[in-house]
Amino acid sequence: MALERLLQEGNVVLAFYPSPFGMMCAVEMRQLKSMYEEFRAAGAEVVGITTNSVPVMSAWRERLDLPFPQLSDVDGEVSSSYDVLIGSQGYLAGRCNRAVIIVDQEGMVRYRWIASDTVQAEEPDYDEVLETCRSLSADINASPSPPDSTR
Repeated sequence: MALERLLQEGNVVLAFYPSPFGMMCAVEMRQLKSMYEEFRAAGAEVVGITTNSVPVMSAWRERLDLPFPQLSDVDGEVSSSYDVLIGSQGYLAGRCNRAVIIVDQEGMVRYRWIASDTVQAEEPDYDEVLETCRSLSADINASPSPPDSTR
């Protein structure tokens, strides 16, 4: 699933997380799942991304019954392009950091939250993410003022 295709339909919330089946990753995905219809109403698609294989991602999505796509970034290319790939040392080397990035329909990053410590139980401000999506949707749907008809 290409980002370009998703952007044709609206804004995209990229939810990066380091480890499927991890406790905090499950908390984050369940919260996004509980708010999914609100994100859709705000004109945004949510996409979970991690640096694990497709079979792992499929099992993860099925286990949590997630309504939104889960993408495998096994080579770390996408994570690296958004600057959320964790370095080359330590037990999380080669994994993506927990992050939420909103990309608007023009392909511009309009919101960026990255966990300061991947190991800690740090979560994004979900309401702020949703409000940003609503604001972007309002900007897109704002109609120009009607012409002055009094002349």
